[in-house]
Amino acid sequence: MSGRRGMKRWVTFGVGIVLAGALASAVVASRIDDGSDLVAAIEEAPLTQVASIDAADSAGELGVFVQTTETGHLCVWEAPSATSRQRGGGCNTADDPLNGSAISATLSYDGGPAISSVKTATVFGLTAPEVAQVDVLMSDGSSRTVKLRKAKIASDEFRAFGHRIRKSDLRKGIGPTAIVAYDASGAELARQPTGIGG
Repeated sequence: MSGRRGMKRWVTFGVGIVLAGALASAVVASRIDDGSDLVAAIEEAPLTQVASIDAADSAGELGVFVQTTETGHLCVWEAPSATSRQRGGGCNTADDPLNGSAISATLSYDGGPAISSVKTATVFGLTAPEVAQVDVLMSDGSSRTVKLRKAKIASDEFRAFGHRIRKSDLRKGIGPTAIVAYDASGAELARQPTGIGG
């Protein structure tokens, strides 16, 4: 995770391309020669809201949006609105939008690097349709279950989610360590460590 202290950061798990801060930068997967075509496609393609992140702790409500580009990518963004340039998230190829997993998640946070210095933090993303529950595992051993919403994107079925980490947890130095997906029987389908909070 790079960037100056106090800047918004997006940590995307298992996503081929990450764009953040009004499309200011891109980290491009090795299977793509030049990210410029994707950046142009992102600027053109409309966004559709699939989930929301509730307002809390003086932070406003955010939407979770998806976007299918002409370059053959499915992008997932967190943003105040479908037309906002202030958005962050990432893209995978549309033929493997979850990057071989049952879940593709992004952790977004402002502040740090210590958890107690993080001002706001959210997690958002998509899961396979067989996922019945998603939990955010916290560094104190507790977990937070997130709301899942059905999301149909083109002809494919997914579940979408967005969740805000409590400021009271952050102030205590309690942060998200992993995002875990379960099926209806409670069996774990996928786990994505966040790389922070531990």
